[in-house]
Amino acid sequence: MQEIYEKNITVTDGFKVFHSFDNEILVQSWKNLYNKGANYNLSYEWCNIWFKHFGKKQKLYIITLWKNNDLKLLAPFYTRGGRLTLIGTKPDLYDEFNILYEKPENIDELVDYIQRNKLDVNFRYVSSESEFGKTIIKRFSQRGIRQVSHVLETKPVIIKRTSSSLPAKQSSASDFSLPLRRKQKDDNVRCKNNAVKLFGEGLKFEYQADRKKEYVEEFIEFHKARWGGGLFVRKPKIANFLQDLVLNTDFAVLSRLSLEKSDKTVAYHFGFMDSAKKFWSSMPTYDINYKQISPGKVLLYDIISNVFSENVEKFDFGRGSEPYKSWFCNYEEILFNITTFQTKKNIMKIRNFINKILK
Repeated sequence: MQEIYEKNITVTDGFKVFHSFDNEILVQSWKNLYNKGANYNLSYEWCNIWFKHFGKKQKLYIITLWKNNDLKLLAPFYTRGGRLTLIGTKPDLYDEFNILYEKPENIDELVDYIQRNKLDVNFRYVSSESEFGKTIIKRFSQRGIRQVSHVLETKPVIIKRTSSSLPAKQSSASDFSLPLRRKQKDDNVRCKNNAVKLFGEGLKFEYQADRKKEYVEEFIEFHKARWGGGLFVRKPKIANFLQDLVLNTDFAVLSRLSLEKSDKTVAYHFGFMDSAKKFWSSMPTYDINYKQISPGKVLLYDIISNVFSENVEKFDFGRGSEPYKSWFCNYEEILFNITTFQTKKNIMKIRNFINKILK
């Protein structure tokens, strides 16, 4: 297996492994492949920013497949505990495991490569609905790859209603004919009217607020107040990571709800619009002084209305089944984990570890 370290080497056909983000050919080819349509966390920018904040003690192991000097597949891994793990893991800041690839057959080629080189991989948050998820389940079963797998959780989504967009089991007359139902619309109007009654001002919605550092800082302070410190206190590096994304990428979306006249911020919502034109909800928060008008729900309603008015087919709420998501979603995808063990040595290590625990 040839490994490339130089910054500007001309690639040849076959699998290549990169251990840095610095190769100019890799960077441009990566961006081109991502722009054909993929999850936000597979973009060069997202991976680079995550690794800058959380991967300093880890080693990059970016697997690529080239044909006719074109990049056909890219799996942005790094090594952790002797196992390949998707960039964005520990802390887990992505919502679905996937890779960049041009054709479904490229997934099979990656599985073959993993087997040939006896690589152990930690597949976390694989969607049962994705082409990638279906392929590896089938391939791993056929090849008898040693694995530990389990269903992890669900991921609520809104799928824009078309004749074939919803799975058969979800296609009853009670499903959404439009992304939002009358009950949600009426409740949104009620909350906005209450804002005028209670605070003397209407609400103003900005799908993409100005990319200001002070907005990001205010977002973080709202979140801390709402959750008694919460995520940004337990893992302070995430604040810098989020700020980096908002200020330095064009796919991170910080939406803002404010009072019309005074411009006081009422609520924020952080999310992503990926290159496949799918919106990913990541983190909502609001000023607790306005909780009586349900500002988080109002902002989420306006965001959903906005993205579905554009050329968007899917709104993804991300991992977790919080109650507010079920009020909007019309489908849920199952997420599962698969950890592979290509060598008997690894199997024995786990078996010995389990035996110690049992004793």
